[in-house]
Amino acid sequence: MAFTTDPFGIFKSTISVLLLIFSIVLIMALIGVRETQISRDVHPVLAYFMCWGAILWLTMVEGGQASLVGLAPVNAKLYKESHRLAYKQTEITNKGDNLDRYLLGRQFMVVLVVFT
Repeated sequence: MAFTTDPFGIFKSTISVLLLIFSIVLIMALIGVRETQISRDVHPVLAYFMCWGAILWLTMVEGGQASLVGLAPVNAKLYKESHRLAYKQTEITNKGDNLDRYLLGRQFMVVLVVFT
């Protein structure tokens, strides 16, 4: 995404960043004063690690999904030599209905991480 220089775009970006910071501070503060279910059940430090661990795990899975879906229509010979690991992975995921099965399993994992 390119950075915008128009005033409305800068305003939207600024508001978005401020709301993100506010949300992070609010959630971390609520965990710290034990106002969330998980911080009542376990120590708040463990709740912090669990929260950030789930977010990092979710971002990795989403990034992997975007990469696998994005590379599916690309001719594998274009990146066979330059990106050997990506080539090996897409050879497995693009056989048969493996990609569809991965996407279905990923969706279940996202629901479990987000709603538990």
